[in-house]
Amino acid sequence: MTAGAESLAAAGWFEGRDVGVEAQLAALKAVTLAEPVVGGAAWEMFPAADRALREFHGLRLAPAGPGLDVAGTGCVVDPVAARHALRPFARLGRATGARLFPFGRTDADAPLAVDEEGRLFAVDHGGRWQLGETVREGLIALAEGRAPHRVAARSWTWDAPSEPGVTPLLNAVRAALVAVYVLHHRDVFSARELRLTVTPLRGVGAPVIDGRGVPLPGGSLTESAEPVTAAMTELIGAAGTTATGAELRVTVPAPGDSRAPRSSVVATVRTGHAAAAPGAVELSLAAGAGASVGGARTAVLGCADDLTRYAGPASA
Repeated sequence: MTAGAESLAAAGWFEGRDVGVEAQLAALKAVTLAEPVVGGAAWEMFPAADRALREFHGLRLAPAGPGLDVAGTGCVVDPVAARHALRPFARLGRATGARLFPFGRTDADAPLAVDEEGRLFAVDHGGRWQLGETVREGLIALAEGRAPHRVAARSWTWDAPSEPGVTPLLNAVRAALVAVYVLHHRDVFSARELRLTVTPLRGVGAPVIDGRGVPLPGGSLTESAEPVTAAMTELIGAAGTTATGAELRVTVPAPGDSRAPRSSVVATVRTGHAAAAPGAVELSLAAGAGASVGGARTAVLGCADDLTRYAGPASA
């Protein structure tokens, strides 16, 4: 048994613990005492929170030593102690696509919450943190001082391959189509279009084409590159501008019906942005904070690995 597990047992936890009505009354009190917030957000009970509170409510966990990675921290499991943190946990829930319910408070005054997947989270002045994939795992990690996982947005950038003798726009579209395949293969989302933005490098810097969508044709993505490039070239001509002397940005957006956190993922390719190398193609992948936990995190990291194999190491 680890030191954290011993601390949990010393606090009164045991396999099969169920405080039943006591936990339910505490949850009801937390809901009714929470102050309303702008937008009408409110605490909502769900099965994972009910199970977690029935098992752990009322425990006062002590630190299990000085800490392995960070300082070991105790906590109290009582949803009333975290009821005031509705706003930050509501924002976190919107990012992750999973509701949260107040769970307790650490000795360092950080409110705790459990989400619909049964994961334990904390918020403090330093950010938002996932403590564990389960409540028990999170409580043990807290007591032992194991480093939590920061819930934060992340991005990567690569120098994408460019084929000599073809237009920079075609090279950009080809790189974007690689991203389309990777995002689909990793089950992030299946893109339905590419969006084009054209910004002249001279003048006021305002886009002359701002996110115009070009639908992806059916069939092979490899065969789609030239017709998509032709459609974008027509858009550029119709706007009365030229691809020369302009930054061309091709974006792979999530479809409109995508849900958080995968909807926060976007791949972007740009070319013409560097005067010294106008044909260079830059590929980037960005994911919102919600995609830094759970299955979405696994999928996004897989995409980053795939794009590294395609384009080489990401730049700092």
